[in-house]
Amino acid sequence: MTSDSAKFGEQTLNKMATMAIASMIKDAEEVDVQIKTDVSKLAQGQVDSIAIKIQGLLMQSSLRLEEFYLQINRVAVKPFSAMFGKIKLMHPADGTIRVVVNEASLTQALNSASVRKKLPSLPQLTKTQAGDHSIQQVKCYLLSDGHLAFNVGLNTPDPSLPSMSFTATPEIGNDGQAIVLQNLSPVDHPGSLAEITAALVAQISDLLSLPEFKHQGMSVQIQQLEVVTGKLSWEAIASIDQFQST
Repeated sequence: MTSDSAKFGEQTLNKMATMAIASMIKDAEEVDVQIKTDVSKLAQGQVDSIAIKIQGLLMQSSLRLEEFYLQINRVAVKPFSAMFGKIKLMHPADGTIRVVVNEASLTQALNSASVRKKLPSLPQLTKTQAGDHSIQQVKCYLLSDGHLAFNVGLNTPDPSLPSMSFTATPEIGNDGQAIVLQNLSPVDHPGSLAEITAALVAQISDLLSLPEFKHQGMSVQIQQLEVVTGKLSWEAIASIDQFQST
């Protein structure tokens, strides 16, 4: 097979794989799949690499990722399915993941109905001598010094508490499978507001850790975390038990 024919075959395979994966994603702005192989290898179910880049991927948690990138090297797939762009792993594979989240998407997720409905099981609404405190709106800022800053508007009968603010430092958890918020400041909120802060911190950590991956046959070991102005990104080693584009 000539190099031009091989290139054409690879381009066709990539288009079919992109269409197959895009069809199974409910909400994304752009999907691109690049598969490196040749016909002889593919006929034996051998693929040199699979790279999947998705922009604007909406997670079940209502967090929209600015970018999701998955790279898998030296993987065995079902040959017949792969010929039509449908990638089915023959055995677990290892790869790398990169995720980018921006502050606008994180703010939107924290104010979404799907996140808010989870908060009643947490101390979102608490009783104090002054009355009830509840969250009205949350604004999130990702700062160049590596901190996350939050301003929380409150529905409260206490006119002296129209809002509260706190900052935190995102860090990789000890097990490498989660992003946790450390070094909260200030920590001297009144008792009820401290409970609201703890509830929000738990939700933010959960959003950034993307636990949905575990339900999709994928486990991650986060290796690197970075915060720059307006964006948070992390990179991880991924173990993929199943990956189906059908």
